[in-house]
Amino acid sequence: MQAIKLLPELPLAQVLDLALHAGLLVHLSGGDTERAAATMRRVALALGAARADTVVSSLNIGLTIERGNERDTAFRRAPHVGANFANLTELERLLEDLEAGHISAEQLQDGLDDVARRKPIHSRPLMAALIGLSCGAFAALFGGDLAAVLITTLGSALGVAVRFLLLSRGFKPVMFAIAASFTALLVVGLLRGLTATPDAALAASVLFLIPGVPLINGASDMLAANYLNGMVRLTMSAMIVLGIAIGVSVALRFVS
Repeated sequence: MQAIKLLPELPLAQVLDLALHAGLLVHLSGGDTERAAATMRRVALALGAARADTVVSSLNIGLTIERGNERDTAFRRAPHVGANFANLTELERLLEDLEAGHISAEQLQDGLDDVARRKPIHSRPLMAALIGLSCGAFAALFGGDLAAVLITTLGSALGVAVRFLLLSRGFKPVMFAIAASFTALLVVGLLRGLTATPDAALAASVLFLIPGVPLINGASDMLAANYLNGMVRLTMSAMIVLGIAIGVSVALRFVS
């Protein structure tokens, strides 16, 4: 592909907006602090900025860029949404093409807008069924019989459906963790008489709530000396685990 020469005097405000847009999408797609900050720096420098200083927190991202005697600063609100590795891959591809000179600023903007408009590939009912099936597979790995696998799949799928419902209505992670774990364990507990291995089914039914990405990103931030963001992510993970414990404890009182 023939390289496209980028305009060296792209307005600084446009450079700032594109860099913040890219960093925001990385943050919202589950990228850790260093990845979001590096994305903003790389976009700004590739578009002609001489210097780029970043700020990334758990709820906001900010960027200051300089070029000659010009300087501009802006912040964006960036709440945690979840993980989307397909978006992270596409954003990295766009960034590499920009740095190689294969795309212009306008093409970068179009690419970022496409990523922002993307809808989930699979419907929520299908995702709930597949996640439930994965928990059923864990029940099998834990030594559960066929009945344990089936009731775990059912209970976990219903728990995922509850989680999606509460997420769509803006509930905080600890709340959907309590409700989803309660639903999953209650269903499995009420049906445990159908299986000879109920412990395997009960143990596997809430695994879909384990906050893997926040735990990994929190550890990554701590190792990269981003201590504040690392503590925030680890604390959020701890709150989700606490929510799971509360939901499980309440459900066990109903089924014991």
